[in-house]
Amino acid sequence: MKNLFEGVLDQNNNKIYKQIEIINSYFIINKSLKNLNWRTSWSKKNMFIWHGIYKQEPFDVVETLGFNNPEGVTIYITTTSGDTYTISADGEITQNNTVTEIKFEEKGTFNLPFKNKYFNFTLLNKINNTDNSDGHYCFRFNNLNLLTLTYQAKLKSILKEKKGDIILCTIEGEEPVKEGDFLNELVKVYIADKLNFQNEAQRLTLNFINSQLTGISDSLNTVGTKFTEFRSKNKIIDLGTEGTLVMTNLKELETEGAKSQLQLDYFNNLLSYLSKPGDLTKLISPSVVGIEDPSLNMYVLKLNELYNRRQVLSFSARENNPTLVMIDKEVTETRSRLNENLRNLIENATKSINSMKQRQENISSQLNRLPKKEQQMINIQRQFTLTNEIYTFLLQKRAETNIALASSIPDVQIIDIAREETATPIGLSTKMILMIGFIFGLAIPALFIMLKNFFDDRIHTQEDVEDNTNLPILGSIMHNPTFTDLAVQENPKSNIAESFRALRTNLQFMLTGPLGKVISIHSTNPGEGKSFNAINLSTILAMDNKKVLLIGADMRKPRLHKTFNIKNEIGLSTFLIGYNTLDQVISPTEIKNLSILPSGPIPPNPAEILGNPEMKALIEMTRNIFDYIVLDNAPVSLVTDGIIVSHLSDLNIFILRYGVSHKHQLEMINQMEDKKMVKHLGLIVNDIKTNSFGYTYYKYYQYESYQNSYYNADDKDMNNHRKKKTKVKA
Repeated sequence: MKNLFEGVLDQNNNKIYKQIEIINSYFIINKSLKNLNWRTSWSKKNMFIWHGIYKQEPFDVVETLGFNNPEGVTIYITTTSGDTYTISADGEITQNNTVTEIKFEEKGTFNLPFKNKYFNFTLLNKINNTDNSDGHYCFRFNNLNLLTLTYQAKLKSILKEKKGDIILCTIEGEEPVKEGDFLNELVKVYIADKLNFQNEAQRLTLNFINSQLTGISDSLNTVGTKFTEFRSKNKIIDLGTEGTLVMTNLKELETEGAKSQLQLDYFNNLLSYLSKPGDLTKLISPSVVGIEDPSLNMYVLKLNELYNRRQVLSFSARENNPTLVMIDKEVTETRSRLNENLRNLIENATKSINSMKQRQENISSQLNRLPKKEQQMINIQRQFTLTNEIYTFLLQKRAETNIALASSIPDVQIIDIAREETATPIGLSTKMILMIGFIFGLAIPALFIMLKNFFDDRIHTQEDVEDNTNLPILGSIMHNPTFTDLAVQENPKSNIAESFRALRTNLQFMLTGPLGKVISIHSTNPGEGKSFNAINLSTILAMDNKKVLLIGADMRKPRLHKTFNIKNEIGLSTFLIGYNTLDQVISPTEIKNLSILPSGPIPPNPAEILGNPEMKALIEMTRNIFDYIVLDNAPVSLVTDGIIVSHLSDLNIFILRYGVSHKHQLEMINQMEDKKMVKHLGLIVNDIKTNSFGYTYYKYYQYESYQNSYYNADDKDMNNHRKKKTKVKA
């Protein structure tokens, strides 16, 4: 509540707050920016950050007369060798509620106009600019109104001490020199405007006096010439005693009457001015026309002060502000009292003028008794003297007003200007910023990793498998660095081949007994490497001098025939429906001891065909022919084909792919075992990267890498030995 009525309750303190409002006003800031003429703002790119280059602009921008360049759009300039540059822009402007997109990239030449449908200006190289080669710059044409609002928001003007009269102006920005120039210009404009406002009454008075002197000067010249000619013509040097007395009395009455008439005219003009609504800050002081009435002077000065206070407060307050309402009431009351005072003064001045006219008529009757020439002489001399005195009075007032203007000084003193040296960094210190950056540099990635691990349900480590199932992990297959499915055949000494050899060893412990031959390869979802593992497992078993049959039991999306480059016109589907015999559908491959039975044409009912007795008969027949039978099945989460085939298998292996398979898939496999839907289960983790599936396997991988390099070295030494032996023979 104190702030609302501060202007009324504390007149002295209110004055300093009025000055703060004036400094922060739109008018003062806008005028300061106009004086600074910041039409463009430039920046330069250093590394990845754009920095302002105030007063270090490499180029001057000259706009074409009559063309309005869009304001607020960033224009990028990239200098090239020679006198050319690349110019581009990507932004939008709003004109008349219509959004226009500005986007282009063109070439330009320095010192020559650049013109397109958006812009028209010329870039001039500065004489002292020697470091603009291969530079990245940008600039924009500033909108003065938006720039004014921006600086009005940034500017802070506060009292240095709560009860003091020192105003501290501060502003935040990235360029201390630029912000300092703005503050200095702001204070300069504020002082000049304040001084101009203080001298407004004197200038109005001076204009009034000059307008009066113009007419009186002409009258004085005319009357003076007439008086001189009359005396020369009639050879009259001086008046008689009675004529002198009459003229003196008339002169005094006319002088007093002229002043009274001047005052009456002022009263009438002032009364007429008060009857009109509007600003009364430009009222002429009564003392200008010689009116020394204390009440009138008091009311005029008070009315001026009230309107000044209202004008300052209106910069930041609305019309319903309590302080403005109280000032308006006080203005109304003061105008009413001033009107009443003026009517009384007009009445008194009218009576005084009428009284002077009566006295003047009495003296004029005395004048009529004088000789005719003496009467004429008195009238002419009287007019000359009266005009001369009024002229002298106005000259004196003009001199006083000029002296007042010349001696007028602002009641504001600049204690310290804004300097770059006084600029201080805001916010946290450099050490604190580095420390916070270091903490957040660790915390944010750690939080990201924790959240990622919390919401990531995929398998990434061996513990992810062991913690979610009790099924045995039969093997961990390395990532295939090649683009072929025959990784073991083409790179038998690679790390991935060694991982399949480890799987082959583990299978010997799982397939005990003479009838343990049938291995089914399953996956819960597509894309986990089911067919890849079936192919390479069959290959590694065949390389151990075992006869292996690879059966394509996935009759919905077959792909084995593509890997071995054989036709799929006949196969498992045609055998099960009796179209072909077993010898007709089994084909040898390029891999020794490995045969393949492709899936054949895709039937309309794969599940029913796999459930026929012929499928069981096929398994029994192939048991007597092959040492191992490997079946590549369809994903069990999509269709039941794999579940049907699993009952004919001695071992069912589910493939889990590192970084792809989810933990809930293990829950699905566990449920299959618990419900006895699939028996004799085992797991293979596929596509393991280096050091990604636990420390133990990484040690194994290192050992395999060393072993591989050892074998390669032995082969290289053997080849070198053979070459030397050949050379000796030659």
